[in-house]
Amino acid sequence: MSYGVATVDVHKKLKLDKRGGSDNWYARLTLDNGKRIVKSTKTDDLEEAKERAIELYHDTKARIANNLPAQTRKFKHVAEYAIRRMQDALENGTGKQAYKDYISALRIWLIPYFGSTDVDKIDMAALKAFDAWRTDTNKKPFSQSGINNHNAALNRVFDEAVLQKWLVQSMRPTLLNKGVKSESWGSFSDEEYRRLYTALRTWHKKTKNKKAAATREVLRNYILFLANTGVRHGTEALGLRWRNIEWQARGDDRYLVVNVDGKTRKRAAVARDTVEGYLDRQSKLNPRISYDSFDELLSAQSDEFVFTTRLGEVANVFSLNRAYNDLLDDLNLRVGADGKTRPLYSLRHYYATRDLKRGVTTHVLSKQMGNSTAMLDKHYSKVSPILNAELHSGRDMRKSPKQEVKTNGGNLAETAFNMLAAGKLDEAGLLAALGVERPNYVVTEEIAMKALAAKNDDLIDGDTLLRILNG
Repeated sequence: MSYGVATVDVHKKLKLDKRGGSDNWYARLTLDNGKRIVKSTKTDDLEEAKERAIELYHDTKARIANNLPAQTRKFKHVAEYAIRRMQDALENGTGKQAYKDYISALRIWLIPYFGSTDVDKIDMAALKAFDAWRTDTNKKPFSQSGINNHNAALNRVFDEAVLQKWLVQSMRPTLLNKGVKSESWGSFSDEEYRRLYTALRTWHKKTKNKKAAATREVLRNYILFLANTGVRHGTEALGLRWRNIEWQARGDDRYLVVNVDGKTRKRAAVARDTVEGYLDRQSKLNPRISYDSFDELLSAQSDEFVFTTRLGEVANVFSLNRAYNDLLDDLNLRVGADGKTRPLYSLRHYYATRDLKRGVTTHVLSKQMGNSTAMLDKHYSKVSPILNAELHSGRDMRKSPKQEVKTNGGNLAETAFNMLAAGKLDEAGLLAALGVERPNYVVTEEIAMKALAAKNDDLIDGDTLLRILNG
């Protein structure tokens, strides 16, 4: 193998090469394992180059004798290797969505700070200095989840350095996290959620800006989708294409399944039955697709993004967040009674809250939402006793099931539906009159038929229908 235009032997395993296009000599050291180290001597003087080559030889032998890597690399160089490996995994479909966050952390925070530092020189002192710089740059302490993300990105770089033998495992620093403990976002009550989706029915008509109106149309379906699937706002939901949604049969029934490329892994989330209507309406906004039925749309396995506006643009996080926050301001719902703000991510919390209220276990819920049971317990254990207040208080044991069934049928139901049709009762009043929220609520055939008729006449929406039929 040719190494340049001239070669000088210094000794058996050490040579000097002069390359075309450069006057400087390059030292080439061959290790016992056959691996070569090539480094510029930064001089064109042969005798001086020999001295520097010999220094490299003895320094390398000393590093090996002390169980140090024979050579090291700058952090930026190793990080680019790690980034390339994660990007390849994402393109091949084997990578996690979290890799995108790790790459972003490396580009924005870690490479700018550690870039010119040898990867084997990053120790506890260097990490503490980085933490101080990070806090100062961010103008406030990082959250625990944010630091966890940075630590995961750092570990990818250290893994690469160990793999390439630029770092020995014993030198690898222990990463700490003393960030601010994260708190769960605020959620919505059932009444607040009803106000939200009711306002969305006409909100797109309250602006003359075509782009804003198109975003608001998508926002309606997007909010209903998030609240009835538990899918994460942002990458998970907005990355969905129609080919990711399918019907799956179980016995004589079929269920709408959303295949999500999650934060940590891919998962299949079963959507509530009402989601079919929301997605069907959403599909009609996209000018590039047209199908006679929802089933035909799913069968086509279209590569189009689900949340596309009628202008043919894929909805983005920024425009949806802005429209959503404007709506919350209009409804005075931006901050809950607990003082917590309610971003679009709160719809995921609302989904979890409703399932816990129905008695769904955190184990079952974790599979649906792509969270660990520990994470669900952490964020919801405080409120779950309140969600099941009637059960814990024992009131459910003092109620007569027979009397409840009787109350749910007969003239009361007929009167409630008649008042709804006459405009004297809204959906929330109907649910209260039927006693849907009561523990011993039982849907009769008469109530089911009247609810279906009301849905057919557009007197109630799909969510209200589902609550009447399923309790």
